[in-house]
Amino acid sequence: MQINLIYLLRNSILQLKDKVVLVTGGSSGIGAEICALFASEGAKVGVVASKNKDKAQNIVNLIKADGGFAEPYVCNVSEVNEIDKLVTSVTLNIGSIDILINCAGVFFPTKLGDTVEKDYDEIVDTCLKGTFFMCNTVGPVMAKRGSGKIVNFGSAAGIQGRSSYIVYGAAKAAIMQMTRSLACELAPNGVNVNCISPGNTATPMNENVRTEESYANTREIITERALSGRPFSDPKEIAAMALFLVSDAAKPMHGETVVMDEGANIGF
Repeated sequence: MQINLIYLLRNSILQLKDKVVLVTGGSSGIGAEICALFASEGAKVGVVASKNKDKAQNIVNLIKADGGFAEPYVCNVSEVNEIDKLVTSVTLNIGSIDILINCAGVFFPTKLGDTVEKDYDEIVDTCLKGTFFMCNTVGPVMAKRGSGKIVNFGSAAGIQGRSSYIVYGAAKAAIMQMTRSLACELAPNGVNVNCISPGNTATPMNENVRTEESYANTREIITERALSGRPFSDPKEIAAMALFLVSDAAKPMHGETVVMDEGANIGF
């Protein structure tokens, strides 16, 4: 029997209605676009900022103005006790988490010889430790229930070696590998775990690279490496992939990493 994939995708996305979605890093960039998109499909979204609740509230206000449901939260995902409090709060206020999006992250250059322990810890703890302990807290609940979706965020920097990206690239590569191992543990219990690895994306994290004259040479290199000719992807496009990965159309996908970098890695 032939399966209409377009119908399957559309129908499964509609099934997001009233699903509880928790998005770390949800107050800006890709995470904010994911919150808005999922809420527009009827999900109940927990928007998580790392420090400033007002930033999460701003996204919540936009979602509510559009007729969606969202609540703001603050959590430093590098602190396990804060993760425990976050998950407990979301579960009590909205409901048991159906979909977890681990989008929280931080980036700055870590040049060899100039990187201090504090900088190393901030990147590794936010990106890698935070992703693991969010999964460590939410994953077993999903497994016990027999259903759930987890989308982690790697990076094209975790695939391709880049000068001054040493710590960030290593942390993101570890997340991609961790996604595979998480899938091995959770897939038998009905939980899909997958990963998105964006390349250069137009977000506040790299606004200086996109706008400042001092980065003109960097922009030229980025554009030259991108097979599409686009130096920066639109965060809405990344959000759309996250929506696909939590749909039933992606039900056969476990432990996969989807690279969205304008073809930069394959053309490098």
